[in-house]
Amino acid sequence: MNTHVTALIKKFHEKYPDAKLYEKSLREGQETLFFLIKMDKKKHVVEASEDSFFFHPMTHETVTILRKHFPSLNPQPCGMKNSFGFGDRLGIASPGHVQALNEKNFFPIFAQQSGRELERTGRTFESVLDDAILGIFEAGFTGAFGADADHAKDFTTIESALQAGYTFYTIDPSAVIQAPNLFSKEEKEGFFKNHWDTYKQYADKTYAFGHEAWTISENILRELALTYGPAIDFIEETYRFLKQKTEGFDFEVSVDETTLPTSPEAHILIVEELRRRHVDFQNLALRFPGRFEKGVDYKGSLEEFDRSLSAHQTIREHLGPYKISLHSGSDKFSIYPIFRKILGTQYHVKTSGTSWIEAIRAVAIADFDLFSEILRIAINDFDTNAASYEISANPREINLETIKDSSPDTLFENPDIRQTIHIAYGSILGESGRTSGIRDRLYSLLEKDDEIYYQTLKNHLGTHVRLLS
Repeated sequence: MNTHVTALIKKFHEKYPDAKLYEKSLREGQETLFFLIKMDKKKHVVEASEDSFFFHPMTHETVTILRKHFPSLNPQPCGMKNSFGFGDRLGIASPGHVQALNEKNFFPIFAQQSGRELERTGRTFESVLDDAILGIFEAGFTGAFGADADHAKDFTTIESALQAGYTFYTIDPSAVIQAPNLFSKEEKEGFFKNHWDTYKQYADKTYAFGHEAWTISENILRELALTYGPAIDFIEETYRFLKQKTEGFDFEVSVDETTLPTSPEAHILIVEELRRRHVDFQNLALRFPGRFEKGVDYKGSLEEFDRSLSAHQTIREHLGPYKISLHSGSDKFSIYPIFRKILGTQYHVKTSGTSWIEAIRAVAIADFDLFSEILRIAINDFDTNAASYEISANPREINLETIKDSSPDTLFENPDIRQTIHIAYGSILGESGRTSGIRDRLYSLLEKDDEIYYQTLKNHLGTHVRLLS
C-alpha cells in the first residue's frame, strides 16, 4: 500500500471510526480509490478522493461504476482452461469462494444460476452477476472469471442471460431426450421418415481409437437418433441464436439431466453430428453411471465409473478438443481423484447447492434456534421440493428433539439432513420465506457473521478444489 493510499485510509478511519473496512477490496482507479466497508450493519462501496468519501449502495448502478473503472470485474469466456463452477443461491458467498479457490489453477465461474433456481429464489441473472462482482470486489480477486447461465432450457432464459452479459451458456435439452421404448410405432416411423437421411451416414461405422473400437450398428443408431436427435436439433438452434446475438462465449452441451447413462456410441454420435453442423462447443456434460444425488457423495461402483470415464476420455482424445463436465459435482469426493487422474486437463466441475448447505451450517454454528426453524420448514416442504431433484433422503428419520445435542459438524454429516436442506432453498428464500420473515433473519445473521460463513466455504469447497488439483 503506497503512502498516498495509506494517508487516505487513515483519514477515512478518523472520520468514520465505526466503519469496518475490508482491506482486500482496496483498488486504485485513475483518480480515486475504491473499497468496501460495513457500517451500521450495511455494506457500502466507498469512492475516496483527497477531499471526500462518497458512499455507494450495493446496487446494480454501483456495480456498473466498478466495472467501468476495473475491467477485470467483467466476466470473460473460459475457453479450454480447467474450470470450477461456484453456485451461490444467496448472493453473498463469493468472498468465501475466492478463499476456497486459494490461487489453485482453475478458471472460476463465480456467477452461476439456473432458471429453476432463479424462479425459486426470486432473483435474476443480472442480480446474480451483480452479487458475484460485489463479492469478488470485497475479496480482492483480480483474476478472470466467468458467468454461467446454467441449464438453460428455452430461448427466453438465454435472452435474459444475454442481456445481463453472461459469458457461459449451459444448454439443457433434457425435456426432449426420451428413451426409445417410450416412442410409439407411429412416432418412430414419422421420425425416421423425416430424419433418417441425417443419420444414416453413421450406420455400421466403426470408430477405432487406440486400443478401443465402437461400431454403431443400424439398430443402435436408430435408438440413439430417436433418443438424442431432437436434443441435437435444440442444441444447434440455441447455438445459432447465440451466435447471432454475441461473440466470444463458452457453450456447454449438457446431456446429463436424464436417467440414461451416456454410452460411448452416444458420445460419438453427439459430437460427430454437432461438429458436422459446425456447432463450436467447449464443454460436454455426460451422464455417468451411478447416482449423482444432491449434497452427498457419489453412489455407485467406483470401478464402473473409472471404466466409463476412461472410455469417454479415449473418445475425447480423438474427437476433441473439448472439456468433459461433471455436473452435480458437489461433495463427490470419492470420484474426484479418478476424474483428475483420467482426464488430467480440460475438465469442468459444477457445484451449486453445497454453498447453500454451508450457509445453513454457519447458521447452526451461530444460532441453533434459527437453524431448527429452517430445518422444520425443510422437512414440512420436502415432498414439494423433492419433485425435481435426484435424492434419496428420508426426512422422517430426522428427529428435531434429539439433534439439539449434536454438534453442527455431526449434523451435517447426516445425508438426510444435508439433502433435506439442499432442496429447501426455495422455501426459505422464495415468497413464503419473505412473507414469514425467515429469509430476512437468515440474511441478517449471515451478514453479521460473514466471516463464519466464508470460513465454512473455504474449508468445504477448498476440499473440492484441493482434491481436483
